[in-house]
Amino acid sequence: MKAGLPQNRNSRLMLSGKLPCELLQNHYQVSISRHEQTALTFWDTFEWGMWFGGYLLYSSENIYHLCKLKDGWLGDEICSEVTDILPRFKEDFKTGRMQKILTGILGIRGLATVFEGTLNQLQLEIRNDYGKIICRLDCSTISSKRAGNEKPPYSCCRVTPLMGYEAESGNIIKLLARYQTDESQEGPLELLFKQMGRKPCRYTLRPVFGLDFKTPAREATGKIVRSILSIALSNLPGLLSDIDTEFLHDYRICIRKIRSLLALIKGVYPDGAVSDIRTQLGEMARSTNRLRDLDVYLLARGEYLEMLPPQLRPALYSMFDEVAAERKLEVKNLVLDIQSAAYQNTIEGIESFFSETEMHGPSLSADIPVGQLVFRQMYRRYKKICRMARAIDAYTADEMLHQLRIECKKLRYLMEFFRELIDDTDIVAMQKILRSLQEILGEFNDTSVQQKTILGYFNSKRDDIDIALGIGGLVSILYYRRQQSRRRIVKVLNSFCGKGMSVVFKRNFKQKKLNPKV
Repeated sequence: MKAGLPQNRNSRLMLSGKLPCELLQNHYQVSISRHEQTALTFWDTFEWGMWFGGYLLYSSENIYHLCKLKDGWLGDEICSEVTDILPRFKEDFKTGRMQKILTGILGIRGLATVFEGTLNQLQLEIRNDYGKIICRLDCSTISSKRAGNEKPPYSCCRVTPLMGYEAESGNIIKLLARYQTDESQEGPLELLFKQMGRKPCRYTLRPVFGLDFKTPAREATGKIVRSILSIALSNLPGLLSDIDTEFLHDYRICIRKIRSLLALIKGVYPDGAVSDIRTQLGEMARSTNRLRDLDVYLLARGEYLEMLPPQLRPALYSMFDEVAAERKLEVKNLVLDIQSAAYQNTIEGIESFFSETEMHGPSLSADIPVGQLVFRQMYRRYKKICRMARAIDAYTADEMLHQLRIECKKLRYLMEFFRELIDDTDIVAMQKILRSLQEILGEFNDTSVQQKTILGYFNSKRDDIDIALGIGGLVSILYYRRQQSRRRIVKVLNSFCGKGMSVVFKRNFKQKKLNPKV
């Protein structure tokens, strides 16, 4: 790490390779006044929420320390907590400040080990030829071993001059800086994580695909499928380890996006092969349906209990116990399915079909500019939603609202896939209101499914008065929420299909642009 020469009294350098005592002992008298060695474990989420949130969480034995991330190194400690359990979620921490900060960072994500190593903390006293202490060096070094090979250590060294010896301390800083051979702009912890194959990187379900208006439709589709499939597969290790429910959630979204893309952009590949792949993807998604439903119920556990008066809450405990027990079985079944040879063959077949080197026969829309193809499709989807909206009111059947939700999802996927082709200002406005509409429709759908499932549980327990009271109260609240969602759906639909948004969609998608965005 290339180091500058900080001008403040406490100068801080990043070192790689040799420790400061080894670098300085041929020039000065170096003595160790303090030496501590600690085994530690760094924790973060799959999305590196701690790291990109500007924090580090590490544990030593049963003490968890939350620190600021500063220049790729351990900054000031914010708080710590002693715990006898292995905390995974934010609610597993009990210290007020720790839980408050982690709540904003983790959400419903679970923590997992990202690095295990040894922290060496040295305090060195540097003396000149007269035996006078010039400065003190506080040096923290983290190292790791993997497969029996020692990795080069990375150090954070703070130089604190004694009064009157600032100039001589400056010479020490220059001497240390002379040994900095790594020109990387990455911080020392990032370099160390990278060595261990755990380099922090941002995670998104909405990647950039590098498309323009004139990209051939088959080329564009292949890029999108490869990228989304890669994200889906990156979630499998966390799904198999059952770290948190978001791995399954994101995996399902990716599978659904690929299926939708292949259905919406027709004629890009030979029809028969695409139909087979969509069938395979559908089977992959259906195998996860029950587990996702169970996850949704368990995630809502606290909310459900808060809905009811305290005296009715115990009636729900047995229901959630049964859900949790069923979930364990579903996880085992899904793990077996994903680890099967049949699943692996399916994935390899899909990857092969969409690889850049795979040659396919001619098809109707393979070479059409993708912008021309999808803009027409987006406008059709928007007009279809507007036609459906005219028949929707507070009494519309659930099935029609479900179909509306599907149509909105198709339009949103198209706009996500081809965002690079759309005017930057317009896409923000369109996606914002479409996202709001989808969220409300999603809430309505979830509430409907939950109410139906809970009523089914009630029918099996109707002889138990306490459970009947608790379930009845919960169903009533869910019904009230459904009715509220209906009214909100009508309101947002009116805005989405109103004159202002209609003009925006028409301007972007009604006719082929003369000067399309590239």
